[in-house]
Amino acid sequence: MRLAGRLYGGVSAMACQPPLRDLAGKVMKLPGGSSGCRNGPDKDVKGWKEILNTSAGVLQQSGVIGVPTDTIYGIACLAQSSQSISNIYNVKGRNGTKPLAICVGAIEDIYRYCQVNVPDQLLRDLLPGPVTLVMERSEELNKELNPYTSLVGVRIPDHAFIRQLAQICSEPLALTSANISTQPSTLSVEEFRDLWPTLSLVVDGGPIGDLSSPESRLGSTVVDISVPGKFTVIRPGWPENNLYTNLGWWQSANRCRERSERPGYFLGLSTALQNAVDKPLMAVASAYRQNMG
Repeated sequence: MRLAGRLYGGVSAMACQPPLRDLAGKVMKLPGGSSGCRNGPDKDVKGWKEILNTSAGVLQQSGVIGVPTDTIYGIACLAQSSQSISNIYNVKGRNGTKPLAICVGAIEDIYRYCQVNVPDQLLRDLLPGPVTLVMERSEELNKELNPYTSLVGVRIPDHAFIRQLAQICSEPLALTSANISTQPSTLSVEEFRDLWPTLSLVVDGGPIGDLSSPESRLGSTVVDISVPGKFTVIRPGWPENNLYTNLGWWQSANRCRERSERPGYFLGLSTALQNAVDKPLMAVASAYRQNMG
């Protein structure tokens, strides 16, 4: 369910936002809870909503903002705005042929902007989380976003602020790391201070991860699932205990389904196992593997 307007007073708040020039380089500190900012505030809900509405208003004016995610700090803009896309590339100092990921607020939004070839449960097992899933884009996604490829990476970070921001904007955010291209990723707003003058707003969610650990700067794991029944890890990233388990089970299940559709599959497996009756267990397992191969 979208949270726009009704929950956050989004429309009226956006209309009252000051011009971008008055916010340039401004840092707004997110109120946190007992576990930091990732799960939202415990007390200062009003302050949290104020920052959400201010951020949404800035994005509606084609602004680019610094935001916390569940892995590293990012910079974001509205993915459906071509002017915003141009602005984020200028901030990043990035070649326009290098693609941007999109961030959405809920699993349901993925179906609107991507062509999904995997079970819905797999998406829900992996997201929200430190994973970027690469899929074929849909016709609804801005054609000037990543025009050189039919694919797009989609994220739902495990961080309440950026998910809620995507929801109240009612469209995906274009998202990339908060650093100049070729420079290390950042885990605190101070680490990308050089970018502040080029950003419309900086949202400070506190330090992310261990600032002294190189592993904390890896960003999300990027996985291509655009080919039905297969996955390819394009870039290893943050450790995710269940990522490869979930992907592996899905791929194995898909292979079993494909093999089960072969003519005579079940008859062949039944015959092989029957011939192995009264033989050692290893012989039964061997018969099963041969039929699966």
